[in-house]
Amino acid sequence: MVLNYKRAEMPEEEIMLKRYTGNAMGDLWIALAKFTGWTKVEIASIEARIEQGEIQAVVPEGIIKTIKIDPDEIDSIEGKTKHDVISYLMHVSPQLPTDLRPWFHHRMTSMDPQETALFMALVASLELLIADVDKLLAVIKQRSFEFKDTPMIGRTHGIHAEPITFGVKLAKWHDELQRHRSRLIEVRHCIAVGKLSGAVGMYTLDPKVEARVCEKLGLRPVLSTQIVPRDFITEYLGVLANIGGSLGCFATTLRGLTRTEIREVMEFFDFEQRGSSAMPHKKNPIGLENVVSLSRLLGGYWTVAFQNQITWDERDLTNSANERVILPDASIVLDYALNRFTGILDKLIVFPEQMMHNINMMKGLIYSQDVQALVAEKSGLPREEAYGLVREVVMRCWKSNFELDFFIALAADDQIVQYVNRDELAQCFNLAEKLKFVDFIFERAYGQVTENKL
Repeated sequence: MVLNYKRAEMPEEEIMLKRYTGNAMGDLWIALAKFTGWTKVEIASIEARIEQGEIQAVVPEGIIKTIKIDPDEIDSIEGKTKHDVISYLMHVSPQLPTDLRPWFHHRMTSMDPQETALFMALVASLELLIADVDKLLAVIKQRSFEFKDTPMIGRTHGIHAEPITFGVKLAKWHDELQRHRSRLIEVRHCIAVGKLSGAVGMYTLDPKVEARVCEKLGLRPVLSTQIVPRDFITEYLGVLANIGGSLGCFATTLRGLTRTEIREVMEFFDFEQRGSSAMPHKKNPIGLENVVSLSRLLGGYWTVAFQNQITWDERDLTNSANERVILPDASIVLDYALNRFTGILDKLIVFPEQMMHNINMMKGLIYSQDVQALVAEKSGLPREEAYGLVREVVMRCWKSNFELDFFIALAADDQIVQYVNRDELAQCFNLAEKLKFVDFIFERAYGQVTENKL
């Protein structure tokens, strides 16, 4: 699969670090996009009032494209006015036909175009993020089927537990990411809102105008004060942070498998790539570490959004400054993290032989649950007594630093063999038996057990 992700070429000062900004997502959050969004709201309000018969004017077709917005000039005006919307109005209004100028921003407050355009940007961001998730889902599915029957050790608390397959591990990630995709779709519907309800939410314009403007812009009106209630923003960033948490978990798992003493997977390293300025041999999992780092950042953004739900009365400015940072940055960060993790997983190098080596590392101790169950069944002893008999053998194997084979130790233990024979014990050491429900797991994850290839 070819994965394309182009970094933004716009000036760095307009957005967060250019390093993490893709063109498509970055374009939604630059100053030009913001002012264009405001213009769409302002023009839509004039059109709605004309339709309602409130004003007599004509809006030229394609007027949005004829207005030349210069963010630098607006910024220069703001240096004097100290007010961004007034500066924007002073820049745009002279470009309008004479009969429209009296009605531009008429009976509106600054937050009417700002808030409505903001939620338009959030909706557009979600559409890109859904596409990002779809790309990752495709790669996870492809690689999970590739390694569907590749055994590896499952670990709990970092310690060898029982066998799984690498494909199963990925299939469960796919299942988790499908839930996130559903959340993105749900939150897209939730936040597709706008408002033209004035300075305190009491409507200096007819509410029918607000409803028509929202309809034109693909939104729905919502009861508000001067601003849209911030529970919408908290939900948006909560979903993004939740996805970031999963990416962080996936990346941490793979990072652990890259450790030299484990070495079950490895990030792809280009020939020209360097891992260390000091040690030429280093091939560090820097991409996975980057994903984990960004996932933490997303959690921090959500914390700020939660605090922003608390405002004075019909509004204050305590949310304003930080939302200029957290909303574009969170959208950009998740877009980048999804694309980077997709690229890493697509090129991930997997070592099935090493996975099998690690399964056998403990000389059969990973089958202790089956042995314990067998002894309990055959002996009729209470479970805890059977557990104790098996555990005595287990501990001798641990103390031997896995030099002592578990099966051999069991077969030589008088307390064990009085209840079970070698053939019965051997049946407990069956790797295939541990993996017999792989098809069931894939059926639940994908609705199929073999990959459909077009």
